[in-house]
Amino acid sequence: MAPFNKRQIGYIKAIADVGGHTTYKHNNLGVSDTLDKLTANTTHDGMGKYAFVTIGKAPKVYTSGSTNTLHAINDSRPWFHEIPVYDVTVNTDETGVSGTQRVTPECYLESVHARMRLIQQLDVTDNTQSHQEYRMLVFRHKERQCNDERYAENFSNPLYDMFLNGDNYKTGPLGYRNKTALSGQNDYSGSSDHANDIQSLLTCMTNKEDYVFMKDVRFYLGKEYGGKHIYEDVLHWNHADPIATEATDLTFNESNNKNYTWYIAFFASTNSPGVAADFPYIRFDTTTHVTSG
Repeated sequence: MAPFNKRQIGYIKAIADVGGHTTYKHNNLGVSDTLDKLTANTTHDGMGKYAFVTIGKAPKVYTSGSTNTLHAINDSRPWFHEIPVYDVTVNTDETGVSGTQRVTPECYLESVHARMRLIQQLDVTDNTQSHQEYRMLVFRHKERQCNDERYAENFSNPLYDMFLNGDNYKTGPLGYRNKTALSGQNDYSGSSDHANDIQSLLTCMTNKEDYVFMKDVRFYLGKEYGGKHIYEDVLHWNHADPIATEATDLTFNESNNKNYTWYIAFFASTNSPGVAADFPYIRFDTTTHVTSG
């Protein structure tokens, strides 16, 4: 059965008298006043820096090694950040419900809107760090991933398979994925070879066999580029999905098998021989729109 279009959904909501209560839930990432740099990891060659952000809670994925052990992808990784945009609590007391809560387990996830601001520091003593190249990717897996494995269909780890290298191996900043064994296990292996040095990570083809890429952009900031040191972007997901769940996290539902987990990856390089990148300040502000009641 084909999904309902927006006009049909509007009709259903009107007939069922759904949407009496409107929720706008704000989340952010990044301290606004101090401009603290986002915590990042260093590439195997020591020259590049990178960090990841998930829209929604970090999903459960496979670890490296031959066993299919699951863990949250941000476990023990302070450079893997999450924005819990789908956390919207239920408060059935219509007289006391706030504008950030929903009044019924049955609701419509209307949309998620994100504003991003990246600022590179120009006031540096080392001129080789005054200009940098960046790559930003926004993507999700083709199958459903979730923080609660009961609702997940796939446990692929983009840190090992978001790219394709020249040997047609699926790779990522932490390693690569061996060809799938007859047993069906995905064997992720740590690697420190040319497949994930910063120059490869800036130019590798994306793995479109497993992932859907919404955005893949490269840009340059710093003194050598006219003094431009700020990059801004807007991301919008227009869901309009009916959801029924008593859980705070809207993705913990059996209403559909849609994958709501989106990854945002940032890579940085000075492109100066022997000079490591300096990761910038990154700020996210998100708004989750839900109707219920």
